[in-house]
Amino acid sequence: MSASSVSAQTLIFSDDFETDLRQWVSLAPEFAEVVGEPRSANRVLMLAPKSQGFSHVLVKGSEEYRNVRMEGRFLFPTEGDGYLGFIYNHQKSEDRTDFGCIYVKSNGSYIRMSPHYDGNPSWRLYEELKVSLDGARRIETGVWYKFRLDVISNYATLYVDDLSTPVAEFDLFLGTEGALGLEARPGRGEPVWVDDIRVYELPLNIGVPPEHESLASTLTAWKAYSGAADTSNITMATPEFQDARWYGISPDRRGAVITGKLTQFATGDDDIVYLRATFNVDDPPAPGWLSFSSANQLDVWLNRMYRGSVAPDSFIWADHATSAIHPGARLPVEPKAGENEVLIRVHGDTFAGGGFFVQFLTPSEVRETAN
Repeated sequence: MSASSVSAQTLIFSDDFETDLRQWVSLAPEFAEVVGEPRSANRVLMLAPKSQGFSHVLVKGSEEYRNVRMEGRFLFPTEGDGYLGFIYNHQKSEDRTDFGCIYVKSNGSYIRMSPHYDGNPSWRLYEELKVSLDGARRIETGVWYKFRLDVISNYATLYVDDLSTPVAEFDLFLGTEGALGLEARPGRGEPVWVDDIRVYELPLNIGVPPEHESLASTLTAWKAYSGAADTSNITMATPEFQDARWYGISPDRRGAVITGKLTQFATGDDDIVYLRATFNVDDPPAPGWLSFSSANQLDVWLNRMYRGSVAPDSFIWADHATSAIHPGARLPVEPKAGENEVLIRVHGDTFAGGGFFVQFLTPSEVRETAN
């Protein structure tokens, strides 16, 4: 049973913004304020973008919430880059800040999924999930829209205007608990108004999110390296590592490796991560390609030999190895029979980046794609 069919719910928070923001925690207080709605006695929360920074507010104490529904309404008062991000499962530690985020964009009228990994948006990683709001659903400035966000563990469902039919569902941000909040567009853009916020606690027995099929990948046994490595001779041979510092990681169910979970963007200097994985080749081996779709710059080795670099692209795509619309970057390689090891150095300092897809392609697979 989904959260949308649940009637039993307990109100645990409300704010109509008739006084101040004492019920909220603000990342940048000067960019979040209560203002009067023109030609009305009503007061609203106005969130404004912070130049070269982030502006969001969190419901005070909501880090203790579990299985929740947040309702309210929003309005984009001006033309231009209007944006409202719905934050959930916000977790802040000494080393980093991570949270789920689904946002509505006024100009362009669409919804994107953009979890923030150490504060870094990641919409480049989830473009296939973008939702266009067309026709009667098109977002207009100066119009109030109702919204609802249901969060069950890491499964978030967003409703806009029509509260009976979701416009976006997302379960690829794996954080399962944390605070609720609202976000203005990072960096620049136009303000957004929000009003009539209500948060409800949903029953714990409302069911589980739907199962999604996981895609297989030709590369397996993924591991990441904890700590710095010797990179003084990267064009000739692999850097030197300490075996004990490797630890296992898993791609998401699409097969994407989300490196933003491993690198720092806003809170530290750990913006490089090394990953390794393996793939098997039958005997006799034949030359092939490593095909990448990456939001970050990558350096690549095969069996301890440097094979080249991959430039970041605008978005990552799961079908990069077969698509003519958004093909990936290919590095020619000569694997050996049996197990082959790929080493990848990820440059994690890319805005809205933090992930890639990779596949090993044989000559026959490339010919099939061309046909």
